This record gives sequence, C-alpha cells and structure tokens, in this order.
Amino acid sequence: MTLAMSQEIGILQCTWGLCPVSASWFGYRPSLVMNAIFLVLFTIAFTAHLLLYLRYRTSGFSICLLIGCALEMSGYAGRIIAYTNPWSLPAFFIQINGIGLGPTFFAAGIYLCLTRIVIVYGADISRVQPKVYTYFFIINDIVSLVIQLPGGIISSLSASQGRAPTTGAHIGLAGVCFQVFSLTIWLVLAAEFAIRCYRAGRGAWETRYEKARDTVQFKLFLVGLVVAAVALYARSVYRIIELREGYTGRFARDERAFCVLEGVMIVILSFATALFHPGVGFGDAYPLITEQKAKFPRPWKKHGFFMKDIMRTEALAESSDRVDTLGLNSVGKVTKS
Repeated sequence: MTLAMSQEIGILQCTWGLCPVSASWFGYRPSLVMNAIFLVLFTIAFTAHLLLYLRYRTSGFSICLLIGCALEMSGYAGRIIAYTNPWSLPAFFIQINGIGLGPTFFAAGIYLCLTRIVIVYGADISRVQPKVYTYFFIINDIVSLVIQLPGGIISSLSASQGRAPTTGAHIGLAGVCFQVFSLTIWLVLAAEFAIRCYRAGRGAWETRYEKARDTVQFKLFLVGLVVAAVALYARSVYRIIELREGYTGRFARDERAFCVLEGVMIVILSFATALFHPGVGFGDAYPLITEQKAKFPRPWKKHGFFMKDIMRTEALAESSDRVDTLGLNSVGKVTKS
C-alpha cells in the first residue's frame, strides 16, 4: 500500500494492513524497549522526589518536579500504546501533551531554587530582592504553559479530524521559544549574581548560612542545578528545531534524536534534581531561608524591587528608631531633673 493510497483512506482508518507506518502520527513505530526504559526511569524519579518531599517538605520545588515526572510518565505510556498502534489518536494526544508540557514544570522547580541561593549568599549582594526571582520567572513559566497548552489541544483537535497538526505545533513552538527566552534570562541573572558574590568576597556573604554553604551537599546541589538547567536548555533548543517543521517534519520523525535530546536530557534533569536535592543541599537552613524570604516585600510594592531601595528604606527606619529612642531618653532625663 503506498503513502498516497493511505492518505486516501484517511489516517484515522489506518491499520497495519492498510497503511505504511511512515503514514502514522509518529512516522515510525515507537521503540517498545526505549519507551519502557524511559517510563521506568521517570517512575523512579517520581518516587524519589515524592520521598524527598516527605522528608524535607520542599513544597514548591517538589510539587513542580512531581507534576513534571507524572506528565513524562504519561507521555511515554502513550508512546508504548503507539508501539501497538502508531495511528492511535489517544496515544498521539497523550504523548504530545505529556512530554510537551512536562519540562515547563521542571523549569518552574529550577527557577524557585535561585531565590534561596541568593538568600544563602546574601540578599544584599543581589541587584534585585529575592522574591523578584520567584515572581518573575514563575509568571514567565505560566505564560509559557498558557501558550503551549492550547497548542497541544489544537494539535489534538486537528488530529481527531485526520488533519496534520501544523497550527498546533506552531503555537507550541511559540511557547517553547518563550521558555528558552525565560531560561536564558535566568541563566544570565544567576551568572551575574555569581560574579557579584565573587567580587564582593566571602567577607560580604551572609554569615548565618556559612555552615550550610560550606557543606559538600550544598556544593553538589549547585552542580546538580547547573546540570539540570543545561539539560533543560538543550532539550528546549531541540524542541524549537523539532516544532519548526511541525509534527510531520524531519526532526519530529527522528526517534534517535528524540531519544537523546528529549528523553535523555529530561532524565538527566529529573535525576540531577533528585540526587542533589535542595532539601539535602540546604539542610537545616531550608526552613530558616523560608522564614527570611517571607520577610521581603512583594516586588511590586513601593521600593520593593531593587535591594538598594529596600536597604535604604531599612536604614531610614533604623535611623528614625534611633532618633525616637534618643528623644524618649531626653524626655526621661528632663522629667527626672
């Protein structure tokens, strides 16, 4: 049966006896072994992150990673279904939404770590106050998700009508491009903060977290975070190249490229964040950092964005308190006399 004849039949009516596998949603028969391995690996990562959450109560970070792992698990389960029937619409739907949206939640977890790193080294060293990193990048991640989600839905609707999901792929591409833009800014700001810490010297670093910073666990956490961020960046760039041609393009139909640049990269991310978990990295300092973070104002409050403005406001408040104290002491002396 030729491809042209299979197209006349319609992809929704295709079976092994009627259409070549090249006419399927995937363009190939997904590897059962490869996808089963990825499903097992993400199940292990999910379990590890769940246990680490129960141990360290790293709520925001762990929830993001757990959702990401769950979506990856569903995506590879869809690809396993596609092994038996690569024309299966549910399999295609599950795969593009699970594997496509999972990394957005991984990105959110990575973004949340920078706030605590800034506090550990010293918020005074940062150009902006710690909460800016949280709000700015989480909002960016939500925007990326809001763009990508309709792309997956439109792709699924197009596929349900037997049409190539080109429009949905291009919408998803816009979301991934925004994610790469956001991740690039995060990497630049993280590097900029590292340079500011280096220039300030250890003497300017926050003293209350000195013990936590000097542990091997904290240093490994920093290494793991960099590895996770680089892996996510590599995957996102690959995704841009893949979606540029749509789901029927050359890269979208290259399973080996998908295996290495999509599957392996996200496996590295999920295991790096589990093996070098922030709960282990920050140790006993984690709840103290959470308390300190809560004391910073919302970034959109007056003088609440840049650290220099917050420091100036605090200095004026302290100066005013000293004046008030001196005034009260003076009144006391006059009364006694």
